[in-house]
Amino acid sequence: MNIVVLLLLIVMTVMLYRKYSHAVRYKADARGRIFDECSPLVTNAQQRLDKANLPVLEGDYDGYKVSLSIVEDTLGWRKVPPLWLLIKVEANLQSAGTLDFIVRPSNNEFYSPSWQWNENLAIPANWPQHAILKYQHQAVALALINTITPQLFADANMKELLIMPNFTRLTYMVKQAERGEYLIMRNAIYENTPISRDVVEALLKQAVAIRQSIEKGIDNSVTVLKNQAA
Repeated sequence: MNIVVLLLLIVMTVMLYRKYSHAVRYKADARGRIFDECSPLVTNAQQRLDKANLPVLEGDYDGYKVSLSIVEDTLGWRKVPPLWLLIKVEANLQSAGTLDFIVRPSNNEFYSPSWQWNENLAIPANWPQHAILKYQHQAVALALINTITPQLFADANMKELLIMPNFTRLTYMVKQAERGEYLIMRNAIYENTPISRDVVEALLKQAVAIRQSIEKGIDNSVTVLKNQAA
């Protein structure tokens, strides 16, 4: 009987090792291909790995420096882990205010800096209400983004709009882990197809539009001040 148990343990160990090795190879392949369809969207495209060994695509889009990166969210044990796409647009003109709008907050948005922020704003009536709206020191003028924000979050996969003086960033759910694999093995495996070019292009356009609106607001303020001085 002991020999039978030992043999079963050996077989199970081999099977688990093979399954783990397959998962590692599958995940590496998925990561390596994730931005294949998006590279043509940006000029001067460069790919690298971040500190978590996840891919980052950088380049120029519509006159702005942009970067695409991903975050595997495995902190929430009661849900199938999502894969977040972060689209960052660097500022051409530094702004003064900050803003972080997160819908359906779960208090484990580790990718957001607003958990350190204490200031809150009332959410405009035309924005999603199951959300938090925070800022640090000084808030961005909501009038600058009041039109585009409800349109942006009409997509249920949109999670966060973060505005900082030197960049604007969108957080968007592009995939969810395979349910069976995660429930049984607690292993976050995402299907290995690249992120859709159409999805990324639409998000890039919206992120740039938001940045342009903020920077246009700065230009208008400078013009008013100059006119007053004259």
